[in-house]
Amino acid sequence: MSHRISVLSWLTATLVLVFTVNSFASEEKTHIVETTSSNEILNPEHEHHHGVKRDFGVSNLLEGWLSPWNPYEETETQSPRVPLMRITPAFFKREVRFNYLYIDDEHHDEADVNEWGLALELPLTYRIKIDIESKVMDVNTVENKEHVGFGDTKLALRVMLLESDVFSLSTGSVINLPTGDKDRHLGEEVTTVGQQIAFWMDLGHRIGLNTFLGADVPTGGEDSKHEDVDFQYGVALSKTIAISNVPLLVGITPFAELNGHKGFGLDEDEKYRVDVLPGIRWDLSHELYVLQGMDIPLNGTGEYDKRVWFSIIKDF
Repeated sequence: MSHRISVLSWLTATLVLVFTVNSFASEEKTHIVETTSSNEILNPEHEHHHGVKRDFGVSNLLEGWLSPWNPYEETETQSPRVPLMRITPAFFKREVRFNYLYIDDEHHDEADVNEWGLALELPLTYRIKIDIESKVMDVNTVENKEHVGFGDTKLALRVMLLESDVFSLSTGSVINLPTGDKDRHLGEEVTTVGQQIAFWMDLGHRIGLNTFLGADVPTGGEDSKHEDVDFQYGVALSKTIAISNVPLLVGITPFAELNGHKGFGLDEDEKYRVDVLPGIRWDLSHELYVLQGMDIPLNGTGEYDKRVWFSIIKDF
């Protein structure tokens, strides 16, 4: 399994490198193009477009840092940038998300967990975005004890490196704050700092590819001496299907995520985990989205039996 994880990581890194180099060699203009305006339409081809076209390349790395963020241009032929369930998106969206997660038999049958999370993703400019995520947990242990309270809090600062109408490449610094009580199974009581890189690409036919690599390093907490680094990775495919003549429903997006992590310095039986998450996203009117999916472990670590996800996203 560790060999397959290494191969997957190498293929993901190679894919990011290939398309990044290809973007460097392109001769596209390196400026932001407004596709619609309150006073004019640039050309007939863009009459039904909305949003702003991205074109950040190597030659204009200094542009966009102070420009207020605007939504992406979307057309009927391009794959929309669709945030999925777990994988970190490479693109920026301004949204608030409500998450519900049910974990069956977490930590080798020690507890069943209900988790309610609230996340805010707020792009400040074309290049900078902040994420804030907090959660409330209800933990039922094997001893029939119930613990309810706040879990850990996650903060992230993300930076857009390269972006066009068909791809996004971004990086982010993440800190996990131990606001949950470990004695009540509500948190880890370990502060971690991580770095991530994410890549998204339009594969055509309204199919999107998402990839993600990251690493978390403990910096404080009572358990920090027992672990060194947690390497994370993920890849996902999504297909958006437009729906017409159905009240309130604009489209559906079936997707599949493959996520995993490998810890270094952990106990031998907790060294790696790989799981698959199939799901579907319902695109409703007024920029409201509903997602549902199920996490299924592939390598039988016993960390959990299954996890059921449900999310509501509102763009604003």
